[in-house]
Amino acid sequence: MLSSDPFDVAVGERLKAVREKARLLQPEFAEKLGVSPRAYANYERGERTLPAQAIKALHDQFGVDPIWLLSGPGADPHKPLSRLDLLRDIIVKVEEHLTKNRLRLAPEKKARLVILLYQYLQLKDSVEDQDIEHSLAVSSL
Repeated sequence: MLSSDPFDVAVGERLKAVREKARLLQPEFAEKLGVSPRAYANYERGERTLPAQAIKALHDQFGVDPIWLLSGPGADPHKPLSRLDLLRDIIVKVEEHLTKNRLRLAPEKKARLVILLYQYLQLKDSVEDQDIEHSLAVSSL
């Protein structure tokens, strides 16, 4: 199915980034994914939707996080645990801030704060101490 969907174009750009990082030509990369070179070229240009079996092959062959491949952000395709690490870091930093400042939050409010911080920092693709401190300060704790 031919496509010019912005989603397929974005996936194609990330796919190309993985291939270039692996230092492989399109035909070599296509072979590793188990697709024809012509089909692969269409995926990379965003003219066709990447099939599930190719996404699985990217994960198996190159360690590419399927969530990153489909939604980004950032340039590092090898982050299958990064979202869990981000969540852990947020929870730890929130607890440290609350303890340091002798503050208490009801579990529901703390959970809401963690979710909001997670959503914000996931878009940034990194956790900086000043982001946590600023978000906590602005949240009227």
